[in-house]
Amino acid sequence: MMRRVLVLLATGSFFAPYAQANVISLFETRFDTDFAYAGVGGLRGTGSGTIQLTGVSGTVQQAYLYWHGPTDSNDPAHNASLLLNGAPVVGSNIGFSDDNFWSRSNSQAYRADVTGLVAGNGNYSISGLIPNDSNGASLVVFFDDGDNTNNVDIVTFDGNDANFANSFDPLGWNISLSGINYTSGSASLVLGVSDGQSFTDGSFLLNGTTLLSGNVFEGTSVPQTPGSSVTNGGLWDILAVDITAFMTPGPVTLTLTHQGVLDALSAIHVSVVLPAGSAPDQPGPLPEPATLALFGLGLAGLGFGRRRMHV
Repeated sequence: MMRRVLVLLATGSFFAPYAQANVISLFETRFDTDFAYAGVGGLRGTGSGTIQLTGVSGTVQQAYLYWHGPTDSNDPAHNASLLLNGAPVVGSNIGFSDDNFWSRSNSQAYRADVTGLVAGNGNYSISGLIPNDSNGASLVVFFDDGDNTNNVDIVTFDGNDANFANSFDPLGWNISLSGINYTSGSASLVLGVSDGQSFTDGSFLLNGTTLLSGNVFEGTSVPQTPGSSVTNGGLWDILAVDITAFMTPGPVTLTLTHQGVLDALSAIHVSVVLPAGSAPDQPGPLPEPATLALFGLGLAGLGFGRRRMHV
């Protein structure tokens, strides 16, 4: 991989007060990268599980862990701490929302940077979560496999967006990305959704056209921890959906919405996977070392001038 640039667009790592909901929103864009993900459900009643990560074939450059569940607490750090393969992890709260009809006060979602704990493929055990306040968890991993021809751009949205109307956020979901510069190649959405059970979902629309409908998020798309207190679905899904048919050469805007809400669900993380070079706000070429050196000298001169002005 010749070029790897991270652009931080928006974060939900600070959250106060809790009643000010943070619906799912733009988090970051990663350019010219490789991408893998895995998850586990069935954390309700257990607070523990194992994520079986596959598909990583190179140096891990960034890894995020997501988790979510209903709570009766207003404390944004209520379920923020866990152990990943025995190592302590503290997540940032990325949003409060509805409890998804569990007779609780709210739900809370978290994201943690676990890059230093994820070396590649393998089993990653999660423990230490509050059993009755946890649904599932995802690992999202960016890496470099040394092959530039299969690189992609990944635009990540995250937060906690319950689909039923509630005091935290509006009815349904609404996720939009404009400024895509598409030429050719495959594109997809990867949807990390909490609270999936064996109920019929509503319709999920992309640019007003039905993308998914029926029994979509059933809590069966990722492994489930045995012994969960919920038996009609693992309460966690990660689903990849091909959206190449929605792409046309030139500027493209994608808008994902959800209507006809039936099963209570929360959108936690969404990745828009695009051909490399297609994501908005592409980084410019990196300056040559000599240019950087001259730039540094210029800054030093400015600093010296400012110091002299204050003498």
